Amino acid sequence: MKHVSFNTGKLRLSVTFAFAILFSLTGEAAETRCDKTLTVHLDLHAPSAYLDNNGKVTGMDAQLAQRILTQAGCQVRWHLIPMTGERILRSLQQGKFDVMIRASKTVERQEYAYFSDPYRDEVVGLFSREQLELPSAFSMVDALDKKLGMIGPVSGWYGDNFEALRSKWKQEGYYTAYPDAKRATDLLFITPSRGHLLLVDADIFYLHLGKERYDQVKLVGGNLHISSASLMFSHDSLNKNDLIAINEAIFQLQQTGELKAIENRYRPQSLQKLLKVNTQHL
Repeated sequence: MKHVSFNTGKLRLSVTFAFAILFSLTGEAAETRCDKTLTVHLDLHAPSAYLDNNGKVTGMDAQLAQRILTQAGCQVRWHLIPMTGERILRSLQQGKFDVMIRASKTVERQEYAYFSDPYRDEVVGLFSREQLELPSAFSMVDALDKKLGMIGPVSGWYGDNFEALRSKWKQEGYYTAYPDAKRATDLLFITPSRGHLLLVDADIFYLHLGKERYDQVKLVGGNLHISSASLMFSHDSLNKNDLIAINEAIFQLQQTGELKAIENRYRPQSLQKLLKVNTQHL
């Protein structure tokens, strides 16, 4: 019995040692799998990305992208030239930078870009001024039928349904386009308002809204629309093994809760509470 016990212990020790070596090698391989320096484009709009008091890049997407890419073994540098949405896509294709944040995966874009697995939730809300009386189940289709003015984004992908509605709003002359969420907030609150409803990124909207005006707006229809945001990479910037490493990094950081913690660090508590009870996926 002692002899058998001794061999079993020795076997366990050998297996443990082998696993330790294997873990070390695979861990090292994962860390060096993406050995590239990737240039990430950031539009400096808080809370997504902005410069802190020391001039250092920070913000929700800046920290998420940096954490994911460095976890995968990449080096990161920033591209901070202001651009429209269309110019960002064109510049990615032209190789002026490698990575676009908060990207929606479409068939057209896949012709020239890879997409990571989703790394965070992008929250889009349909808001109105508090004094506008609307049914609790009011939708964007209802708004179009009633010819209510819509303040909406000038560009960007918000799903097939919104694309069809946006075209109709424009054709009927009830659509006011905004270039960024700060301008969108201004358009809703100026007198006279440029629209009855505002479709906007909720995180950025709440930042520009300010706590003193939280009670002056309401969520229309009781829904915040949740879409998955990915990192978007030029085909020329990395290979599929790099993408595997990046997706593995996203999975690992999601499992530990680190990505969600960064996301919520920049999301107002009032919006987090709305998300718990009002969610609808695009």
